[in-house]
Amino acid sequence: MTPVYHDEPTSVKLTRRAFLKDAALGATGAALGLTGCSPFAEAGHTPVPRAELPQGKSRVVLIREEEAFDADGMPHEERVEEILQRAMLELTGESTGEAAWSNFFKPEDIVGVKINVMMTPTSPELSRSVARGIMKAGVAEQNIILWDRNDAGYGLTGATVRDTKPGYDSKSLSRIVTEKATALVNVPGTKVHWLAGIGVALKNWVGAITNINVTDIGAVYKIHGDSCAECASIPAIPAIREKCRLVVVDALRPLFHGGPQVNPRYLWPYGGILVATDPVAADAVCMRILETKRREFKGGDWPINPPPKHVFLAEEKYRLGHANMDKIELVRLGWQEGMLV
Repeated sequence: MTPVYHDEPTSVKLTRRAFLKDAALGATGAALGLTGCSPFAEAGHTPVPRAELPQGKSRVVLIREEEAFDADGMPHEERVEEILQRAMLELTGESTGEAAWSNFFKPEDIVGVKINVMMTPTSPELSRSVARGIMKAGVAEQNIILWDRNDAGYGLTGATVRDTKPGYDSKSLSRIVTEKATALVNVPGTKVHWLAGIGVALKNWVGAITNINVTDIGAVYKIHGDSCAECASIPAIPAIREKCRLVVVDALRPLFHGGPQVNPRYLWPYGGILVATDPVAADAVCMRILETKRREFKGGDWPINPPPKHVFLAEEKYRLGHANMDKIELVRLGWQEGMLV
């Protein structure tokens, strides 16, 4: 199946009120027996909502570097690592990198770093910077797994040398999640997505499961219906939710239309990184950036189509974090021109 690129808006913006109305109608339909079985009736790792949303505001640190790219247009690794370090200090309130990263990891941890290798891949320069940060907490290089889907590599070369096939358990979840890692880091890219609206932190976990397809026929995890709203359930699987300690979003060169397939026209050198512990808040901020860029590009309203329902569902159904910007403490650092949020 291939995406259809639209040059003009074809949908209205999904407001919080409209989403809640749709959710209420869906609940009514379920009560009346109008819906099918749960999309996870056949899955062994059942998503479990939190009892409550996180207390207080969720902090998201957004940092940008004007000189993030070298003369060849590639991310400048030293600068990427510098702004990641600064963002981590701001997120934690610590004064050293060792202390900042030690908020999340212990020397005895085995850390799975969930990157993305598809179409708009996580920048290897950022992946390596994250690995070096984890090592500041005392984690041995050989205990850091950079991975997506059934490809994995260990240590600093893991982002480019993937020679390990970790496999999946009998319930279609990556063995890195269930057996190997004691801690996880989510390192997604930033893009508009023709099926889900956007693909950032929440959707990145779809790469941790197997036996899925766009039509959901025979799939263990039926996540593609209703604009992929139920992909919000994957980070609610206890093994993921309880082990994921940090989100580092690659917003160096986001894709603001048509993804995951890449039309270079819709890439731009934003030069950003976001760090957070709340994946929903991270997605909400990225959604705002992408929406603003689309309006800027079009010179008028250009809503994301389809609306990213999974971001709202992650809050309202699975209680994974805050989608409401009023509940997000956004810290803006670095290059301010064109921040867009």
